[in-house]
Amino acid sequence: MKIWHTAVIVLVGLVYGVPAPNLSRVSLSQPLPVISPAYAEAGTPVAVDWQTLRQLNYRTGKAPANLKAIDGVLVRIPGFIVPLEDSDTSVSEFLLVPYFGACIHVPPPPPNQIVHVRMERGKKVQFDFWQPLWIQGRLKIAKTESPYGMTSYQMTGQLTQPYEDEEPQ
Repeated sequence: MKIWHTAVIVLVGLVYGVPAPNLSRVSLSQPLPVISPAYAEAGTPVAVDWQTLRQLNYRTGKAPANLKAIDGVLVRIPGFIVPLEDSDTSVSEFLLVPYFGACIHVPPPPPNQIVHVRMERGKKVQFDFWQPLWIQGRLKIAKTESPYGMTSYQMTGQLTQPYEDEEPQ
């Protein structure tokens, strides 16, 4: 019932110009509320955690409904950068992983714990191996091969921000 309640609030808000609730604070370990395409296009990112991404069965490609709901949606994911370019300070293509040192040491995390990120228009991202970041962009459930192993997700990155315990406003 809660899902329908949230969907109705979002749709009524879109029709009458009332601000929608901030869905970016929803705990994604619970089923996601219904996200209308219009709301997703409004530019409000949904915070995604690694527990949610882990729900994808990377062997079969089967994803639960809450994970399918964020396929193609603007999201924010916290994590560490593993560069795919020869630079240790700025990159435009990288892997986003849930913990420091992932992929650099063998074995890498499973594919459902790696996001292959390409920044829009080749934008360079400043990073420090030791510091986590929030990465914002459009997430797709799609396999890719990297020098460090398979990934289950792709993202077109739009911006990065330093990670803090709470999601930035």
